[in-house]
Amino acid sequence: MRKGEKPVYELGPGILPNSLCVPLTPTAHAQALYFYPVLCGHYFCDGAYQVVRDHYDNPLLLFLRSGALRVQYGGQEYRAEKGDIVLLDCDQPHRYTAEKTGVEFLYLHFDGTGAHALAHAIAEQGPLLRREENISIGEQLFELVQAYRRRGIETEALDSLRIYQMLMQLAMPPRSLVQRDNPITQTVLYIRAHVGEAISLQELADMAHLSAFHYSHEFKRQTGFSPTEYIINTRLEKAKMLLLQTTMPVADIAYAVGYESGSSLSNLFLKKVGCSPREYRKNSGLSVK
Repeated sequence: MRKGEKPVYELGPGILPNSLCVPLTPTAHAQALYFYPVLCGHYFCDGAYQVVRDHYDNPLLLFLRSGALRVQYGGQEYRAEKGDIVLLDCDQPHRYTAEKTGVEFLYLHFDGTGAHALAHAIAEQGPLLRREENISIGEQLFELVQAYRRRGIETEALDSLRIYQMLMQLAMPPRSLVQRDNPITQTVLYIRAHVGEAISLQELADMAHLSAFHYSHEFKRQTGFSPTEYIINTRLEKAKMLLLQTTMPVADIAYAVGYESGSSLSNLFLKKVGCSPREYRKNSGLSVK
């Protein structure tokens, strides 16, 4: 191990010597405010590899680079192949086993306020996810694992944002829905493209050619959020990015994400995040340029 690199766990049966496993210890501050990594790795396994657990404390995000895994979860069995993502809340008995030809995968156990609920909502139809976004998420996971190996947890707010962004890619409607001109997906894209503008329920319903009542019902069914909740969450996501990546004053960020004053954004942060925007930026540990 080179100087400065994180220690790794001793690897178990079926895990080949060139594999990597990095344990991470978040601060109490990160556990209270952010999504945070707990354990991550890059595994090369032969057919002897398997994990059998009644439960595990932290959700799991796993990307297969080659081979196949047999996954048992929620009383069902799935076969995950190259390019697939497996997302488990890990709150119930689960098993995943390498096939005889072996497997290579990247993984991240994570946690944080709302992490279990979000993982459960994304994987509501099953833990096996096959989407165009998977390749991008796999690349992000690879970069995260290598970064954690080199430096451990350094900027917890930025790490939280990276984890959240990967999960949001999975939470968004698949691109295939966009290609079929799904009206709800079109309004989701409109919301994200006009995050700083006033958007009414009736405006969105008209775009989808539905009544406000039926639009709200269908939006909640497809996204898991009401239209108002989704607008607020999108504004909050954009505000966090601006706080971490720019030196813009809080009042200007508030205006950029659709609020008329900094106090309105501060009230949202206090309710949703548990601290003010200024505290969120200060506690991030980032040196914003």
